Amino acid sequence: MKRILYTFAALILFTSTYAQESLKTIKGKIMYLDGPVANAEIKVSNSDALFKSTKDGAYEVQAYQGDIITFSYPSLRDMEVVVEDVTRILNITMSADINELDEVVVEASKRRGQREMEEDYGINKRIIKTAWGFLDADRASGQIRILEKKEISNVYICILDLLKNRFASIGGTGDCMQGGSLFLKRATGSISQTGSLIYDVDGQILTGAPTWIDVNSIERIAVLSSLATTATYGSVGSGGVIVINTTGGTASINSVQLLDRARLRNNIYQDNALSTNEVDKNLPTYLLDYRASSSREEAKLRYKENLKKYYNSPHFFIDSYSYFLEQGEDEFAADLLTKNIPLFNRNSVYLKAMAYAAEANDKVKISRDLYEQVFILRPNYGQSYRDLAESYRDIKNHKKAAAMYARYNYLVDEGFLQSDSVGLGAIIDRESENLLALEGDKFIEGKKAIKRLAKYTDFKGTRLLFEWNDGEAEFELQFVNPEKHYYTWKHTMESNSSRIMDEKIKGYSSEEFLIDGSLAGKWQVNIDYRGNKKLEPTYLKVTTYFNYGLASQRKDVKVYRLTLKNNNYKLFDLVNSGNSNPN
Repeated sequence: MKRILYTFAALILFTSTYAQESLKTIKGKIMYLDGPVANAEIKVSNSDALFKSTKDGAYEVQAYQGDIITFSYPSLRDMEVVVEDVTRILNITMSADINELDEVVVEASKRRGQREMEEDYGINKRIIKTAWGFLDADRASGQIRILEKKEISNVYICILDLLKNRFASIGGTGDCMQGGSLFLKRATGSISQTGSLIYDVDGQILTGAPTWIDVNSIERIAVLSSLATTATYGSVGSGGVIVINTTGGTASINSVQLLDRARLRNNIYQDNALSTNEVDKNLPTYLLDYRASSSREEAKLRYKENLKKYYNSPHFFIDSYSYFLEQGEDEFAADLLTKNIPLFNRNSVYLKAMAYAAEANDKVKISRDLYEQVFILRPNYGQSYRDLAESYRDIKNHKKAAAMYARYNYLVDEGFLQSDSVGLGAIIDRESENLLALEGDKFIEGKKAIKRLAKYTDFKGTRLLFEWNDGEAEFELQFVNPEKHYYTWKHTMESNSSRIMDEKIKGYSSEEFLIDGSLAGKWQVNIDYRGNKKLEPTYLKVTTYFNYGLASQRKDVKVYRLTLKNNNYKLFDLVNSGNSNPN
């Protein structure tokens, strides 16, 4: 078995090396607001060449897969884009390099602007980044204890271990395997609790201890305990706040309970998202033709008529395939896919979109075949392993699913794939543990009992997994709770460029959200799509897992075609039952 894994690892290196030898021509336009940016500078990593955009903002460069293209212009924020296997068109929209909410610097009060602190963050170890902005421990109203990277030893197993040992004011229960909670000790003659700590991890507010964070990835960690420093977090911060900044700022809310951000700020939803019917008016004419048909047979005729016009468009076939599957025309859809697969078989982005459509319509064997093709094209992408493992699980081949997860972990351990403890890695850990917990007795030899990691199996509630086929896709997700408060997760170059860079380097395009039973009721999920740097749709797959972690666990898969840009519109409603801890 080990020999097979070594062979596979060598194949990955060969495939990656071959991909690096293919020089790509990449072109597009550079825009700011509604106008072109002339004379913008374009640089490609590992090259001394300097390119400039024309008067209409156009440019053309050559680069290898894995190269980083940097776009620069005075007074505008630099933009860096990693070249992928499918990168051909990059239409860049630049943004102003200013912070409109920057504070006024008042020397007498020692206040410093947010922009100034951001600039000093890399050299001043006493500055910490929170969900609400930067804090300078030397100028803050209350006392802040900060521990920087060089003071953090790798002997600590997880964040619980680190905090309890390095901060005398922190006590707690539990351990790194089973999970636990922490609290601040109050010096009132005896040790007492005033409420559990909450955690601000790279701007995400969490109520559960993030034991999944690799201690070695922590750049700075701070304890906020005074009213002056925790007031911004509202009443939930009364027990104290642990602020954690990780390398690259890429830690996410992957594996702990999401605290409803609306409880911290007065984010009131105004029912201003566009409806599904309003968005559907922007569908391509061929889909509107299908929907206007009086019968399935008429829709097939409309397809044949449109085929003459769109015969060279992969998206026409993706959309048509999905439509006819939804209508129950399985044979017609299968024939459509078979005849036109040559348009897709060398493009992982198109193949993944087609796989989404098959999966959403329960054609799990077809989706497995498509994910296998993506895997062959992208053996150095972590997402390829996760997708193929779950597709094996869908066809009830649990042993192969477990083997694929094991292969991913082996290649990460051996350094063939990028290590990732907070992005895709946490998703894979959760899903592999879930697979073993629910299906392990079906394929583990001797049906030996295996102790599961509580941090990945103790969650009981609704799990949402968002995946997108195009790595260049930018969007904002808005979660509206039953009380009409909202929280926004931003996946844009302007707001979260380090996250997008991390996705490109490690090869993933997914994010999970956990909604526990304390947030029961009807939720609404909206999206504001910002585009994908080319004039093509993005396909977003949303998998909702109900009763996650229980024997009754089930999932529902939906796929959304994203084209309408810069409008907040409704994706779906979600009823969270609140059964997070059923008897």
